Amino acid sequence: MRSVGVPLLGLLLVAAYAASAAVLLWLAHRFVRPLRLPVAAFIAFCPLLLTGKALVTAGIYAPLDIAFIFEPYASYRVDLGVKPPQNPVLSDVPAQVMPWLKAVRESIKQGRLPLWQRSVLAGFPLMGVPEPLLSPGTWIGFLFPLPQAWTLDMALRFLLPLLAAYLFFRELGCGEWAAVLGGVAWAFADFLVFWIGHPVTPAAAPFPLLLLGLRRLARDPGRRAAGLTVAALVLILAGGHSETALHCVAAAGLYFLFELYYAGRGGRRKPLLLSLGAGAMALGLFAVVLLPFLEAWPQTVENVSRSIGYAHEKKSVDLGMALEQGVTFFVPYAFGVWGFAGIVPRFLQEPVGPYAGALLLPLAFLAARSSTREKWVFALYVILGLSLYTRLPGVTDAVTALPLFNIVLNQRLAFLAAFGMAALAALGTERLVRDAPVKTFAAAALCAAAVTGALFAWRRSELIALHMPAAYMWRRFLLQVVPLVAAALLMVLVRRRGIVAAGLVLALFVAQRRWEAVTVVPTLPARAFLPHLDFLERIPRGEPYRVAGVGNVLMPNTAGFYELEDVRGFEPMNLGAFVRTYGLWCVDQPVWSNRVDDPTKPFLSFLNVKWLVAPPGYAEPAGWKLVSEGRGGRLFVNGRVLPRAFAPGFFGYVREPQRQLEILTDVEDFGAYGIVDRPAGMREDSARWEKNGQASVRIASYHGSSLTLAIEAQEPAVVATSIPRWKGWRLSIDGRRSDLTGYNIGFLGFWVPAGRHTVELTYLPDGFVYGALISGASVLVCLVLVLRRNSSAPMGPAPEAPPRA
Repeated sequence: MRSVGVPLLGLLLVAAYAASAAVLLWLAHRFVRPLRLPVAAFIAFCPLLLTGKALVTAGIYAPLDIAFIFEPYASYRVDLGVKPPQNPVLSDVPAQVMPWLKAVRESIKQGRLPLWQRSVLAGFPLMGVPEPLLSPGTWIGFLFPLPQAWTLDMALRFLLPLLAAYLFFRELGCGEWAAVLGGVAWAFADFLVFWIGHPVTPAAAPFPLLLLGLRRLARDPGRRAAGLTVAALVLILAGGHSETALHCVAAAGLYFLFELYYAGRGGRRKPLLLSLGAGAMALGLFAVVLLPFLEAWPQTVENVSRSIGYAHEKKSVDLGMALEQGVTFFVPYAFGVWGFAGIVPRFLQEPVGPYAGALLLPLAFLAARSSTREKWVFALYVILGLSLYTRLPGVTDAVTALPLFNIVLNQRLAFLAAFGMAALAALGTERLVRDAPVKTFAAAALCAAAVTGALFAWRRSELIALHMPAAYMWRRFLLQVVPLVAAALLMVLVRRRGIVAAGLVLALFVAQRRWEAVTVVPTLPARAFLPHLDFLERIPRGEPYRVAGVGNVLMPNTAGFYELEDVRGFEPMNLGAFVRTYGLWCVDQPVWSNRVDDPTKPFLSFLNVKWLVAPPGYAEPAGWKLVSEGRGGRLFVNGRVLPRAFAPGFFGYVREPQRQLEILTDVEDFGAYGIVDRPAGMREDSARWEKNGQASVRIASYHGSSLTLAIEAQEPAVVATSIPRWKGWRLSIDGRRSDLTGYNIGFLGFWVPAGRHTVELTYLPDGFVYGALISGASVLVCLVLVLRRNSSAPMGPAPEAPPRA
């Protein structure tokens, strides 16, 4: 693929998207509900409204422009055609999610399990982090280079929610184009567009498919309905965001209760049992991912902060503040927009709310005046999602009192309000088609325009004070009001022709959402995927040594794109023991990467940091030597660096981490001194430094998640490593399992007896081993259930729903 030109690569990307979309649509047609070709083609086309340019040009649909704020990339920004950052708040994408994808691809291509991320924070569990590791788009992307694989995945991430919502709304009895409008409303909702590059969107996107499965379980419980429910749950879990998966399952549970209420007392037992079985099967299939997460989470500093601190905080705000933030339901930019203006400080917690398009308001009004009973559950979704997003007292307090909901970010249930509006809009559009209440719609649209205009006028002066550019402010306002007014005026022309009215509203809505969403994620040219940095060629690849950048130089986590291992990092889960060492070598930043400001800190040498990337003109630090410089930066080598594994001269036994930290603060030479965890049988810490046994340690081989050492010890000795102390590392000495111990608070150490030894350190967490066994068994059970012959009807598409009365 590297030799393929950009035009041909663009054609291949479009072909791959078309093929993937065709397969997905065929599966929906074959196993869920028949799709007519024009409708299927329109569904496949809609994601291209946002990602089409990137696909055709083999470009990058990602906020990678954020990386070009910092050196060494900043020196290449103009030459590569990269504009100033469009949305800086999306920094997690280039600084977390894309490096995860790079690590997964690297592991698979080298024939290794994607268990360990070597390029971040001196090493980090890869399987346990919230990422869409098993998402279909991840694997399809292996056909292309990383930037183009990313773009293809983003297009598919828009397609899935659109198709899932369409299928569900058709199940409700909506016509094809009413269901399409609802699908576009869900797929292009602010929430999904903003989080498109994060694991949040792929986890939330299949939510309508889960509702569809549960609806069928309640109405026609059987193998087909259970299979659809399992498929929906698997897609949600494949998104890789356990918090969003919890929200989706809980919200779907409310809908399931609604359906069971109308099923009658005698028809509830089987659906309940099948739903529990479907949930157990989905958990079993994804045990290989869930168990490593559950194993890693208790070790993190986030576990402590969430369970001890955040769990007991009051999440709600006063009523006035909640009502004020509710304005964003109508005017999402009312209190500022990340990347385009300042933000009112009291509304900083969540960057995106439930807005999904102004044209949904009159359509939802039509649904509210209909006789459909489903409108009540969707209205509840809107109220609940908006209440939790605005932190409304009472509702927020009740929800956050529930187990697990006290430690998750429930403001992100804003997606529930967005979906509720999409569902009401689909029902409203269907009523527009059937009954043609064009005057009612026109009046509601004009009222919505008036409310939007009044709220905009109220907030305009403060938006100016927040330095929102006038062009952007008026653009957002007009994109809301003009379609509402145009839709109202067009109703005069269509009169009683409901299908024409619905078609015009659909066209207006698609155009509105396209132009509203296009400013969220930029499209960058293909050449912008991080420049080749000549001065980094002095660093041998594959050697067990690490790098660091001064400040934000070589933006943390991007070192992995150059096959380098950075001691800094920016992750959603951080090893608590490792974080406790930050004061010895870096500056901790709560919402960004730790920062290396002083390269002369001795602990950096212990951390195996051999290479330092600094901005142009940076003076040579003590102990470092300039070896290369070029456009965008300078490269220094550390003359005092310690190998990844070594035998220290002296050690002390100390059990309490705080006491360890106090001692290590005074150490100048970590090759000579280090702290070993005091054994459980020893009552007191060491009163003095103990002389270590003489031993030579040589690294025989290194493969990221495994390290082989050749050790010759004249006497028993402790061997120190700078491998972070995550559970899952296994030690074998001469082929026999042995025990690890803690070293220097957050790292691994071990003892070797006298003699020559071959030592292997391998990262293979128990959670993955047991999870793989459970997932394998679950796959076998699924195959047995699918292949077993019985007297039931063959699996196929469900019949068309009867017309709504």
